[in-house]
Amino acid sequence: MATRFQLTIAAESEDYATGAADRCFARLDYLEQTLSRFIPDSEISRINRLNAGQELLLERETWEVLRQAIEVQAWTGGTFDVGVAEHVDIFRAGKQGILNAYEVERGLTQTQATKAAASLYIDPEYPRLYCVQPGMRFDLGGIGKGYALDQLGKLLAEMEINNYTISAGDSTLLIRGVPNPERSNWHFTIASAQDKHLLKLTDIAVSASGTFHQGHHIFDPRTGRNSGVSQYDRLWVASPIAAYSDALSTGLFLLTPTEIAKLVHQLAEISWVAYSLAGKLTFVGIDDVSLDQKSKTEL
Repeated sequence: MATRFQLTIAAESEDYATGAADRCFARLDYLEQTLSRFIPDSEISRINRLNAGQELLLERETWEVLRQAIEVQAWTGGTFDVGVAEHVDIFRAGKQGILNAYEVERGLTQTQATKAAASLYIDPEYPRLYCVQPGMRFDLGGIGKGYALDQLGKLLAEMEINNYTISAGDSTLLIRGVPNPERSNWHFTIASAQDKHLLKLTDIAVSASGTFHQGHHIFDPRTGRNSGVSQYDRLWVASPIAAYSDALSTGLFLLTPTEIAKLVHQLAEISWVAYSLAGKLTFVGIDDVSLDQKSKTEL
């Protein structure tokens, strides 16, 4: 998944927490082997090699995460889309100097046309996928980390561990329970150039997307081009389900504040959204009374 996972377990003995952590990281290895398109015999790689008329029985995890991805694609009007692996490879080849600008543009045009003609059907009742017309390759980079956190959360629940945080790099955090008996929540800070909020959080997942590292070159799946424009420096999405927070933090990045507010009020899967616009933080779906502290940051 090209990131670092960190697990913090509270209110358990060291030996029990260590054993639980070992089981969690073994589970991560299994998910990587199943869902990574960069592993030749993974299930996603096998899907990407299907020809017209072929079908594939899916593992529960693959079936579940693909259905969640389809939901988010529908909610966002296509600003989130896992069927863009070919586009990603072309962008990467251009950055590495393997393809020149003309080859990148021609490749993207052809790939977008092929993807538009492709047809893959995921059975909503049974873990099975049909390839009607090939031409779309899946990449779960935008939802896989969050989905992995959800699976680790289920595993920890089976072990009756209820107080923990799990992070996938700097992008997604899953929070459950409390850090100790004296506190009723975990404390985390989000910040923009001019604002900083210390949040009290429990039983929630929070994911972030931004332009700090990549700049304002944003891929828009609707056009198949790296020419999307976002108003936001950074955007956070909170959801009870980490797969949704992960995917929506990407999908909402190309939507307007009005479109974001509409989705927050429509979808129970979104607890709240925060975004940094012109250096200031704006919250949607959360009241100031839920904030522990607000302070200005001098830069």
